[in-house]
Amino acid sequence: MKNLFLIVFVALIMGCSPTRTILPNDVGVLDSPAARNGAAVAAQLITLYGRKFPNCNKVDSQPAFLCSGVTLRVTVKDPAGHYKVWDPSPVSVKSGGISASYLRADANFGRLAWGYGNGYIFYPFLEQPAGLDQLHYLCSYTMDAWGWHRSPTEVCGPSATYPVQSKRCQDAGVTTAAQAVAVWNIPGGSPNLRQCGFDVSDDRNMLAGPAFYQSLLAKSMLGTTGFNEHNEIIIRTWPAGRANWLPIMAFFFIAGGSNQGLADAQYNQKDFYNSTNPKRIVPIIRLTPSASATGITTFTYVAADQAVGL
Repeated sequence: MKNLFLIVFVALIMGCSPTRTILPNDVGVLDSPAARNGAAVAAQLITLYGRKFPNCNKVDSQPAFLCSGVTLRVTVKDPAGHYKVWDPSPVSVKSGGISASYLRADANFGRLAWGYGNGYIFYPFLEQPAGLDQLHYLCSYTMDAWGWHRSPTEVCGPSATYPVQSKRCQDAGVTTAAQAVAVWNIPGGSPNLRQCGFDVSDDRNMLAGPAFYQSLLAKSMLGTTGFNEHNEIIIRTWPAGRANWLPIMAFFFIAGGSNQGLADAQYNQKDFYNSTNPKRIVPIIRLTPSASATGITTFTYVAADQAVGL
C-alpha cells in the first residue's frame, strides 16, 4: 500500500493526464532511486504527450517542441560497430542534420521510422535538467521527408525531383497547414518528396512557433494518411562523445507481442551507462502506440525491463 501511495503521488506532481493512470503493475516495485526516477519519467512523458500547445509560454518565438510532445529517434544497436547510437552517423556529420520524429496527442502516428521497435527520447529544452546540452531544431516535415533523396549537403534542402516545391516552406509559398495538405494531395508523383520543410530554426524568431504548429496541424488534417506514417524533425548535428551532456530522457521500445525491441533497449541503456562519467542511469520506457489518429499513445515504466539501476 505504501508503494501505491508513492506511485499516485509521483503521477500527481508530474501533472499526469487524466486520460491515463499509472498503476502498480505498470511501474513495478519502486525500490530504488532509479526506479522512482523511471516512474517519474513515464508520468512526465504522458504529460508532454498530452500537451497540445501551439507554442510555449504563449510566445511565438518559442516553438511547442520546447515544452511539449515527445521527440524520439529510432536506433539500430551499435551501428556497424563504428559509433554509439546516440552519436551522429557519418551521413549526419556530412549533412549537418539528424532525423527524429515528434509524437503528440494531436500528431499521432502508429508506426516508427523504418518500422523499428526501439530508440531514445529527448527532453524538451524547457523541461530538461540543468547542465545538459540544448538541441537546435531546424525544420519539421509533416510526413517522412525521404531524406536520402534530398540534398546530401544542405540541411532541410529540396529533393531533386521537386526542386521548387520541396524547398523550405516559406520559400515554396507554403505557410499554413491547409497549403501543405494541398501540396501533398496533388495527384501523382511522390508526395513525400514534394512536401516542404517548415523552418523552425532559431533565426526565424516569431515565425518559428507558428511554422512548427502548422506542420502538426497538417498531419492531423491528413487523417488516416497522417497517422499511418511518422513525421520527421531535423535537428542540427550534435558533436560525438557528448553522452554526459546529451538531453536523453529515456530509452524506449515498442510494447506488444514478444517485446522484440526490449533487448536492444537494454543493450543501449547499459552501453550509455558505461559510456558516461559519472554514470547516468536513463530509464527504459515501454511505448504503446495509439491504434488510431484519435487514440492515445501510452508510456509505461516496468522495473523488470531495466538492465541497470535496480
